[in-house]
Amino acid sequence: MTTALTPRRALARFRPSGIAPLRRIPFPALALAVGLLFAAIGLAVVDDYGVSNDEPLQRVIAGANAYYLMGERDALTARQPYVSDRFYGIAFELPILLPEYVLGLYDSRSIYLIRHLLIHLFFIAGGFFCGLLVWRMFGSRRLALLAMLLFLLHPRLYAHSFFNSKDIPF
Repeated sequence: MTTALTPRRALARFRPSGIAPLRRIPFPALALAVGLLFAAIGLAVVDDYGVSNDEPLQRVIAGANAYYLMGERDALTARQPYVSDRFYGIAFELPILLPEYVLGLYDSRSIYLIRHLLIHLFFIAGGFFCGLLVWRMFGSRRLALLAMLLFLLHPRLYAHSFFNSKDIPF
């Protein structure tokens, strides 16, 4: 006599034993692997995003503040095109301006590609720490991974993570 294969029995036969080793991996390592996967995807699609309207202005503001910090005291008024834009913060703009000078980039394409890549990597780091925060608060790896994936896969945030240096960091 053969027993009928019901969905419950089929599921009992097909226990995903391949997932069991994932439970032994510490959550920070798992979150880091997800972050590295998103970084690889970001490297593949970074060319697909253009320059936003205010990105050149943000770069000019960062450059003017860099000159000011290097000792050229009238740089803020001489180099900024609009006086009303001088109040944007530079806590994130200066660090992403640094690789431009260190690598000696003068081509606008390479400058904006490196900016987009750095902004995106900062966004991925934010997703990593979002997952760690949820893991620490609730102690659930599944919930933490879900929160991290929801943050990283949000379409609007993901698109802005390449060119929006004002909203993504803060």
